[in-house]
Amino acid sequence: MKPLHLILTIFLFSILYSCKVKNSTFTKYQFAKPEDVGMISDSLAKIDEMVMNFVNEKKYPGAVTLIAKNGKIIYESEVGWSDSLKTEPYRKDHLFRMASMTKPIVSVAAMQLIEKGKMSLDDLVSKYIPSFNETEVLTSFNAADTTFTSKPSKTTPTIRQLLTHTAGVPYGFMNPPVYGAILAKNNIPDLSTYLPLTIEETMSKMGNLPLAHEPGKKWQYGLNTDVLGRVIEVVSGEKLDVYIQKNILNPLDIDMLDFYFDSSQKSNLTKVFVPNRKKTITQVSNMGKMYISDYPTDGAKTYLSGGSGMTGTARDYFIFCQAMLNNGQLYNKRILEEKTALAMHKNQIDTIPYPWGAAKFGFGFDVSKEHPFRPDGTYSWSGAFSTVFWIDPSNQLIVIQLRQVLQSPNNQNINRQLEKIVYNSFAK
Repeated sequence: MKPLHLILTIFLFSILYSCKVKNSTFTKYQFAKPEDVGMISDSLAKIDEMVMNFVNEKKYPGAVTLIAKNGKIIYESEVGWSDSLKTEPYRKDHLFRMASMTKPIVSVAAMQLIEKGKMSLDDLVSKYIPSFNETEVLTSFNAADTTFTSKPSKTTPTIRQLLTHTAGVPYGFMNPPVYGAILAKNNIPDLSTYLPLTIEETMSKMGNLPLAHEPGKKWQYGLNTDVLGRVIEVVSGEKLDVYIQKNILNPLDIDMLDFYFDSSQKSNLTKVFVPNRKKTITQVSNMGKMYISDYPTDGAKTYLSGGSGMTGTARDYFIFCQAMLNNGQLYNKRILEEKTALAMHKNQIDTIPYPWGAAKFGFGFDVSKEHPFRPDGTYSWSGAFSTVFWIDPSNQLIVIQLRQVLQSPNNQNINRQLEKIVYNSFAK
């Protein structure tokens, strides 16, 4: 063999071998026993019993729970059934509607574009959605005919205010007598819809409706992240789901977390329950004129709700959380610069009162302060279908629990019990 051919052969072999080694050693999920990371298995096992108590009381159909510490999954459980007939036990690979747990992912997408210099935190929203150019603030509402009066706002919303929910863009379901009627009249959904709508048309209409308050003066939960999703589309030139797939999900090797799924995945989709008058739960397929429970696999699949649209598994959402806990990096892939990732879970609302205790709000995340269980600086969010997660940097801990009861009145209770068990499971 000629020397040049020999060198090329060795070079090609070394490349193939390195790829083979990389593929053989790459592990998407790493596992450990709780005792390996300073926690107690028997204590964590109480989660199963706790969830089953709620199942027996007919408050939840069950839950899938995942806990990871130091980058390794140390606890997973599947308790209960997806359906009311109890024929389909919950599985780790079940698809859950994440609802507002979409918001942190879309907020990361926006921060990526800010890092790249394609937009800035203090850009006016009107730069990307012209209808926000001359916003007004609601002054009165007539429930009889859903008419209202408004006055010009002193300023107009910014990207920063969308990220921090201080822009004055409300939710209808949290303000039913007023904005519930106004949004319904304008065919603007609060949650993902199966109807053939787009965020381009709905968020443009949103800019023509009155704000709930002067931008930057109050924290109010609302459609801010849906507006932000449309901004991302305009800035990137791509549909929101395509941008997130290319810039967050693919780099992190996330497979089962998306806005919509093929109908073949319908058998893996959990069923939806709602509270009833008996203070128990009922399985439903229809949740109002704009919502069906199987929207991720059925319907038009066109509405890319940045505030509520994603569906996925606990394990795939864990991958996103781990990248955030690692300050924007996982598998040698970086989705955010460390400085940006840290900024997302720092107080970004200054002295603006936050309605839920002493905590503050970052960019897309609640940031704990004086919480009864979670250490200060733990960041989190939850979803309308009773999903919840938190990321605890001080303990290198991630906790995810997925359930599927729309607007359950028992969420605070079950969350507190889960927190108590988790933090009582640390070895003394």
